[in-house]
Amino acid sequence: MEKIVGHIDCWIGRFRDAFSACSIMMVGGDVTALTIGHTIKAAQTGFIAAVAATIVIIFAPHFRQNKYVLAGLTGLCTAIADLATHPSHFGGWSTEAIVTGIGAALLTLSFAQVKRKHK
Repeated sequence: MEKIVGHIDCWIGRFRDAFSACSIMMVGGDVTALTIGHTIKAAQTGFIAAVAATIVIIFAPHFRQNKYVLAGLTGLCTAIADLATHPSHFGGWSTEAIVTGIGAALLTLSFAQVKRKHK
C-alpha cells in the first residue's frame, strides 16, 4: 500500500509541474489570457507527462531519489507531452515544448527545495 501511495504522490507532483508550466507557457506568461481550452490542453499535457514519468519511476525507482534526475525526467516527459498535444504558440515547431519542459523541470526542483526545508 505504501508503494501505491508513493506512486500516486509522484504522479500528482509530475502533473502539477507539467500542468503549471504548460498553462503559463501557452499564454506567454499572461495568466489573465487563460481560457478553458488552454486549461484542458494543459491538463492533457500534465496527464501524459505524469503517466510517462511515473511509469519510468516504477521501473527505475532510484530516479526519484535524486532531485536533479527527477527534474530532468519531468522536463523531458513534459516537453514530449507538450509537443504531442498541441502546436507551438511561439518560436519554431518545438520551441514552446522545450521551454515548457524546462519550466516543469525548474518547478520540480523548486518544490523539492521547499519540501526539503519543511522536513
